[in-house]
Amino acid sequence: MRRPVNHIGYRRAIGAALAAVLACAGAACSSTSAPATSAPSAAPASPVPVDTLITQSHNEHGLIMYGNTPTQIMQPLLDAFSKSYPWIKPEYSQLSDNQVFTKYQSEHAQSATSADLLVSASIPQFLQAGQNQLLANITPSGLENFPAFINQGHGVYVMAPNPVTYTWNAKLLTGSKIPTSYTELVAAVQASPTQYPLISYSPDNPLGYADVYGLIHILGADTVYRYLDVLGKHTKTFDEGLDGLQYMVQGGASVGYFGSGLAQSIIPQYKGLLGYGFMTDATPLSPNLVAQTASATNPASAQLFLDFVYSNPGQQIMCAAGMEASMNNFKSASGCTANLTDLATKVPPSAIYLVPVSQDVVNQQKAVTARWNQALGR
Repeated sequence: MRRPVNHIGYRRAIGAALAAVLACAGAACSSTSAPATSAPSAAPASPVPVDTLITQSHNEHGLIMYGNTPTQIMQPLLDAFSKSYPWIKPEYSQLSDNQVFTKYQSEHAQSATSADLLVSASIPQFLQAGQNQLLANITPSGLENFPAFINQGHGVYVMAPNPVTYTWNAKLLTGSKIPTSYTELVAAVQASPTQYPLISYSPDNPLGYADVYGLIHILGADTVYRYLDVLGKHTKTFDEGLDGLQYMVQGGASVGYFGSGLAQSIIPQYKGLLGYGFMTDATPLSPNLVAQTASATNPASAQLFLDFVYSNPGQQIMCAAGMEASMNNFKSASGCTANLTDLATKVPPSAIYLVPVSQDVVNQQKAVTARWNQALGR
């Protein structure tokens, strides 16, 4: 096995290499045919001029957000936004993917004050919210500087196309013992199963399912299920990624697969006890999505926040915080590596696939989850 390269100080790709990987993700290219994504709504509103939004926001009362992103990761972005617009005071509630929608829908049904923005990785619930006309069909400014896949239609946008990661216990594995692809991981487990106890997300976790869905569209179902049949026998699953990392640090596992892209900000906090990387034969992009609600009480402030997300200052903050920056030809001012430009230097374009906001993702979930559970011996 090849030794994984050091993830500090990676070269940032420019020019043709980045264009290729972004084009691949935008077109959902892979070794298998890709499903059609949700078609954009008819006649979405044009971006509102920033000056107009600023004027309107002075008559509003803050900004309410419900999101699945850990507060400590979201906070730098909220602070930077508040510094740019000091009269807007964001209120962020960290919730589970399901709670983001159930809380909003319950409050909306009672005509109570609720979220202006929803942030979640749950593709089925965003699709349902769109069908129920709970989302505003607005267009942020600056999208011309981003891959086309950022706009998933019906007012839903990819806030962070987080790449699936894998992690390893640096005390248990070093050098050539660290796999760099799913092919290598499967071979390592078959050759030395006692050296490779594993962890992953649960099939019931939206991120975990999205990871497998994306993997199937890169490697093909037969290959993925063959791999899962080997890995599943040695895998302990977790609903929460941080619980899995803590289990690994304590020596319970040597490798974790199907990990969150947020590991890019979390793993360094373990001070060399854990490492992370991207599988070179398949790295799905699992999108964290954002949408403005149709009943937003602070719509101008919400649109200003989205404009900030899709600006270079916003992307710089997101990258530094560990949320994948996706601006075309992004150049980090801080040396952060959580961005698609950097990812293009580590993973071939053919091995990257953005999981779309698509009905096919919903339609396949029952069968894929059942097959994954079978591999886990459940």
